[in-house]
Amino acid sequence: MDKYNMEKELSRILGAELEENDRIEVGLQKAYERLRKEKKKAGKKRKNRWKGLAIGLGSAAAALVLTVTFCAMNPVLAKEIPVLGGIFEKVADIFSFGKLPEEDTTILYAEDIEENEEESGELAQEESPYRKEGDGLTITLTEEYATNQALFVGIRIESEETFPELASYENGTLCMQLKTNEQYSFRPDAVMGLRDIEGRLQDEHTFIGIMRVDYSEITADDSKYQAALEEAAARGEELWLTDENREEYIDCYEVPESFTMTLEIQEVIGYLAEPETPEGTKSEEELEAMSEEEWKAYMESLPAEWNRFPNQYENWYREGSWSYDVQITRKDGEVITVHETNADGVGIESIELSPVEMTMNTLEKGADTFAVALDADGNKLESGSGDSYVLSISGHDISKIYIYICDYDEYMDELKGFLYSENGSKEKFREALEERAVFKTVVETGRE
Repeated sequence: MDKYNMEKELSRILGAELEENDRIEVGLQKAYERLRKEKKKAGKKRKNRWKGLAIGLGSAAAALVLTVTFCAMNPVLAKEIPVLGGIFEKVADIFSFGKLPEEDTTILYAEDIEENEEESGELAQEESPYRKEGDGLTITLTEEYATNQALFVGIRIESEETFPELASYENGTLCMQLKTNEQYSFRPDAVMGLRDIEGRLQDEHTFIGIMRVDYSEITADDSKYQAALEEAAARGEELWLTDENREEYIDCYEVPESFTMTLEIQEVIGYLAEPETPEGTKSEEELEAMSEEEWKAYMESLPAEWNRFPNQYENWYREGSWSYDVQITRKDGEVITVHETNADGVGIESIELSPVEMTMNTLEKGADTFAVALDADGNKLESGSGDSYVLSISGHDISKIYIYICDYDEYMDELKGFLYSENGSKEKFREALEERAVFKTVVETGRE
């Protein structure tokens, strides 16, 4: 089917004449170019089967063109159709921060990669700065999204060998880890990281997931403090980081609206679903019964590998060097200043909001406390990261945020049981918070 006849057929299906539209034209050209290239490839490899293949590819191209055309003509309805879903969409149901906004996502490497002809006449895949191979793995950065609080990167890891059975959480989330060396254009020194990727196995050779980089992890450099700690220890002294000496020992940086991240992945680590232990490993009871001399001898008898991370007993891992340069432009968020405290100075300074997360900035004045936030319906906002004050808001009504700050021990020992125990409920939990929190307030956000 040529372009003229395909457009006539699309007009018939859609029940409307196709008006000139840049988005439609791009989609049409992309579909035709893809079909042309597939035809060339098929002609070289399977000339006698071209007729049947062309029919199939023509249908696929027509479907692609129809989808792009429909989305361009019906942008509201198009949002409901998962057409060319990337990794963000494919793991949204298990990712801690839920679904990331498609309209603000930057595609780095699309599924349907472009191809070109080399001088030899053979078709070859174009190299991409976001797709690198090494040590039997191909690691691809597929998309990125940056809020005012964090950066999210979609990552695909393809293994020549079959992945072993890896450990996952109850909801099916499988977590890989990356050892990284990260350079950011707004700071002079490198950041060494151990980054989590939340995702799933797409097939036995492919893992897909999302890596989140919280800005708080890359805006503070504590190398001066670490050096001072070592010097103090050599003198037999202790050195504590306080509000008074923080500026002396911690260098802080601001995240600009646009910046470059150079990401070098040095190791990929997974956790085995059925980890092993070295021969001769003792039980907890046996270890507790050992004398100090027995314990020392026992530790020396274990393989050196057991005391490393990662290790062959508990992990699947690969070392290498996969390096990428990514230009990031963060989206504007919102900071709502609250600045309310109780008589002891315990309270909330502000909350930071983006489409997917909320950060509580508390005022604690040295008190040992724990802050909790409920949405407008009384549902608890759960942490989406290792920071208990960075909360996922996906699927929540956040027009109102109820914030409670509690005594830490009381919350951990008693209050959270009103929600998480067998007989708990959100109503009992909220009643307990209302009655026993040392500070509480309501923040109107103006969002739904």
